[in-house]
Amino acid sequence: MKKLSRRGSLTLGAVVLGASLWPASQWWEKGLATARGAPRISPNGCYRVQVFRPFWVLPGRFHTQYHPDPEQAPNENPHWELPAFFRLYDQRNGQWLGDSQIYDLVVDGGPLQWGMKGDPRVSAAMIDIGPNAPDCIGDQPAKGR
Repeated sequence: MKKLSRRGSLTLGAVVLGASLWPASQWWEKGLATARGAPRISPNGCYRVQVFRPFWVLPGRFHTQYHPDPEQAPNENPHWELPAFFRLYDQRNGQWLGDSQIYDLVVDGGPLQWGMKGDPRVSAAMIDIGPNAPDCIGDQPAKGR
């Protein structure tokens, strides 16, 4: 009986450790990410977008690959070529505006779009990066600024 309880406590400990590592890994893959290349500044100077390489401890095949269209099923057995995510800042004051999810830029990446009145979001092809600042919709600064 004592051996069984020791085995049970080891199993429980492994489950708790695994469950606590999952949220930590969600943080460190973006929190410890490294920048790729120079940031891109929007034409009118409202936004700055930086591409980052996620910090992954495990090989890419252990990371689910999501499609920018939420209707598409995720790829559970992926082959990553260029995993990355985008980080969006207000270039005028340095305020962070948002992050994208992690995608394979070879498959899902594309040109940056700075938003417009009908769709006030910065994106790269289908990858949603973050919202436009209220006073600079579509990279057009509000008058008087």
